[in-house]
Amino acid sequence: MAICKILFFLLALCIWCGKCDVFYKQVGDEVSMKCGVDSNSNIEWKFNGVLILTIDGRRGTRRKGPSHIVLKAIASGDILKVPRLETRDSGNYFCRQSGKEHIVHIVSVFVKPGPVLVQSSDAELHCDITGDPNKEVQWLRPNGQKYNEKNRVIHLKSVTSNEAGQWTCLVKDDLKLSVTLTVVGLQTTAVNASKGDDIELPCSLPQRVFQRVVGGKWKADPLKEVSFPTLTNTPSKGLHWNGKDLSKVNFTTGQLSTIFDVTLKNVQSSDEGTFVCTVEFEGGVRLSVETTLRVVDKPSGGKGSTKRKGKPNAVMESLTKEVYGLKLWIWIAVGASSVLLIGLIIMIGVVIRRNKRMKKRVRKLRSMRQPLTDKDYCQCNRAEKEVELEEQARPLPVPRQHRNTRTRTAGPNHTN
Repeated sequence: MAICKILFFLLALCIWCGKCDVFYKQVGDEVSMKCGVDSNSNIEWKFNGVLILTIDGRRGTRRKGPSHIVLKAIASGDILKVPRLETRDSGNYFCRQSGKEHIVHIVSVFVKPGPVLVQSSDAELHCDITGDPNKEVQWLRPNGQKYNEKNRVIHLKSVTSNEAGQWTCLVKDDLKLSVTLTVVGLQTTAVNASKGDDIELPCSLPQRVFQRVVGGKWKADPLKEVSFPTLTNTPSKGLHWNGKDLSKVNFTTGQLSTIFDVTLKNVQSSDEGTFVCTVEFEGGVRLSVETTLRVVDKPSGGKGSTKRKGKPNAVMESLTKEVYGLKLWIWIAVGASSVLLIGLIIMIGVVIRRNKRMKKRVRKLRSMRQPLTDKDYCQCNRAEKEVELEEQARPLPVPRQHRNTRTRTAGPNHTN
């Protein structure tokens, strides 16, 4: 507390002297601080008295200090930037050459125990400003109206759906941080069944809440002698139903999360009435919800209403069970998609390899073909015997001088 007072006194002093800039930033933002000297001058930056880095203006060399800020700080000229602000980055940034200080406060908004709450539970809204304990803030309700108190922590008692919505912490005109508060309750519906059916009595939360479920039970006015199971939360088994009598009521034996249904066996007209589901949360908060069961005669020649057995309920409960932060059905879907993708890749590889083999085979067959010869081109693929017969049938040409001699010898009066 004494340290906070000293910091507040130094802050007031440096603001009064005019050598101090004050920044209010939220987690993840970036802050930019100016030293106010010539960029060619030597510059030394410190954070809460611990050296960040020194810059030699003439040589441009830098020497890093032991402060954790140096791991992400960006220095350009006389400007120092610190990105991705965290709560531990809140404090005093000092440039020795100009004597100028920069006070950085990190603002964060959150809900305790969490933003998703059950009805009638208590909640705390925090607007935390690191390093500035006396700063007043203004809270705005989900409907935009101002909250009466200007405290950084406000307490909400027995929350209802009226408190659900976006709450805003107004630190400055240009800095507004919001958090959404969700208020949920148990859900159920009226149930109609035919005589002899197994019917499911619904009781569930719309989503997971931050309050831990520590117990619960079912109660039925018309079935006071029936032994219903009770909710139990143990370190070894987690949240589960605890019961042994399955003659009239069936329930899942697996770990529960947000579904607290049970199955009523072989319903009769005497089972009609109101059934009450009660769930107890950590902190003494209890929620109850009523469902009405109406039993009718089976229509003649039909099978009556659709039965909802305990087994599908157990399957649904298993599929909605969370494994490493995700529901089981999501893991199953991702696994099936991965198998399908791998099979498709293998099929594509097989087709590509098959096409390559076929192309190689075609090239090999083309290279093995008999090339055409000159004889084939000239004789038009005729047989050699036909060509020889034509050559024999054709008479040999007579020399010109022999033809002239025959002409003179065989005149008109020539006789043999």
